[in-house]
Amino acid sequence: MGNTPPPSDKTATAEKRAHDDINDHNETTNVIKKQKSTGTIPISRGRFKQRFLAKHSSLLKRSDSASGIMVSCNVGSETRALGQVKQLLDSTVHDLFPDHELTWERFEGDLDVPDLEENKEKDKEEEEIKRLEREREYQKKDKRFQAVDSACSGLLFFRFRINTKPTDFVTKLVDQKDQIDQTKLKYCSRFTPIDYICPATTDRMTKCFERLKEQELDPIKTDTKIAIVTEIRNNISLKKPDIIQLIAPMIPKDHFKVDLTKPDLVILCTIFKSVCGMSVLRDYYPRKKYNLMALIEDK
Repeated sequence: MGNTPPPSDKTATAEKRAHDDINDHNETTNVIKKQKSTGTIPISRGRFKQRFLAKHSSLLKRSDSASGIMVSCNVGSETRALGQVKQLLDSTVHDLFPDHELTWERFEGDLDVPDLEENKEKDKEEEEIKRLEREREYQKKDKRFQAVDSACSGLLFFRFRINTKPTDFVTKLVDQKDQIDQTKLKYCSRFTPIDYICPATTDRMTKCFERLKEQELDPIKTDTKIAIVTEIRNNISLKKPDIIQLIAPMIPKDHFKVDLTKPDLVILCTIFKSVCGMSVLRDYYPRKKYNLMALIEDK
């Protein structure tokens, strides 16, 4: 019997298209299932996500002490923007806040579980590997800013690991915008400080706003114009009117008056996938919604 002739180029192309169609269908089905079960759409960015970003869920660990900066960038340029933002933060933090301190808690104890009597003899190579892994982990935690997966295209989040308030950091950064090289931030736009973080559920958001109110609003004893600004990304379970109805009744009525056009303070509540971030921002609209690139261009 003769050998079976190899498939023609047309046949191979048709088979490849059919295989790709099946993969696309399966991926779409998985996305729909994920969206129905969690109310969010999964974002996949391959090696960029795995190599450079901490998990999105890490923001929900010790969220009461979490804070950071949310940076918007061009969709598809997240890698370039990540490098630009990281370089900016690392190069300015010592000048803006020379007395800052690391606040990331590290466990200094023995990470190994005691072995049984017959397993006490350990291999030297295995011990060396564990030692190097611990050193690498410590080096990671010594970083002042941690890039975290925002689960949204065109959006970066840097978690603060220092005893500096993000609103204070961005305010000083904006005040010194004349010293920033525009070409080194060409892929970035808004630098939004996030002082309070919690899971994006109504009960946790209520508790988080109570904390914000106690620290930011209650000390204000003069008449102040205020507005609520909401942003929702990659979350279909929450709506903007629901967030406003949740927050508005909790604002003290004595000294605050609603003004949506020229507010003195803006209460920003931003939802990105499973995380809610809140801040009280001054001069929100004069500062172009904290669009650093737009402010630099106008200098």
